[in-house]
Amino acid sequence: MSESQSAVTPQIEARLSGSPLIIMLDVDGTLAPIVSRPEDATVAQATRDVLDRLIGLPDVHVILVSGRAANDAYGIVGVEGLWTVGNHGFEVVTPEGELETDPDLADQSAAIAQAARELEPIVSAVPGAKLENKRWTLSVHYRLVAREAVPSLRAEVERVALGLRLRMTDGKEIVEVRPVAQVDKGTAVVMLGERLHAFDDGASIVFAGDDRTDEDAFRALRARAPKAVTIRVDESGEEETAAEIKLRDPAAVHDFLEWLAVRRG
Repeated sequence: MSESQSAVTPQIEARLSGSPLIIMLDVDGTLAPIVSRPEDATVAQATRDVLDRLIGLPDVHVILVSGRAANDAYGIVGVEGLWTVGNHGFEVVTPEGELETDPDLADQSAAIAQAARELEPIVSAVPGAKLENKRWTLSVHYRLVAREAVPSLRAEVERVALGLRLRMTDGKEIVEVRPVAQVDKGTAVVMLGERLHAFDDGASIVFAGDDRTDEDAFRALRARAPKAVTIRVDESGEEETAAEIKLRDPAAVHDFLEWLAVRRG
């Protein structure tokens, strides 16, 4: 019995039997293994194939929920017919390719652009650090930075963010600069879940993610729909989480999705 099969109890299986079925998935660390350079991330062909099968099933919706820009996340997964939530919820791309953003974001785009200008020389001066400009948010990656250099780098990012009245959040080997609007993966999954009738009687919803930013989604979903199934992908097995299920890695996520596709097919 695989890890994913043993994690699915009869009670959880029953909670995944409804229609519509809404499947929400983080990308990095969930569908794609974590890599040293974000641009090198890939999703296994077998995982792409099972996502494609799920999308083709009646009353099944598959949604990517990523900290990456929506087009970037969509490109890594490379499967048509997905919804894509990018920038931790600041943008949504429909299966038809239409981009949707909150009109209020336009007022803060200038501050994000200014933060990018200020951070570029700071980040460039730190070996191994990388600044990723995602238009609505910024990411400073420090996975390849010497450990002793990380605290000062984080302090500089925080100084720039606060100076421009932006906020800073932490992820896995990354810090994010975002608008002050209270938008995160939690607000995003509830908003899109409501749009797709995920909280109607008889519907099912599942979310899988691997990072602390995904904890917002776990908590929000369980508060909005106690029967929502939440999965934390955690190679160490030691992370504290609000999710009820733990899977080890993207391979285990693939096995879970394969089980779900067979069951729904």
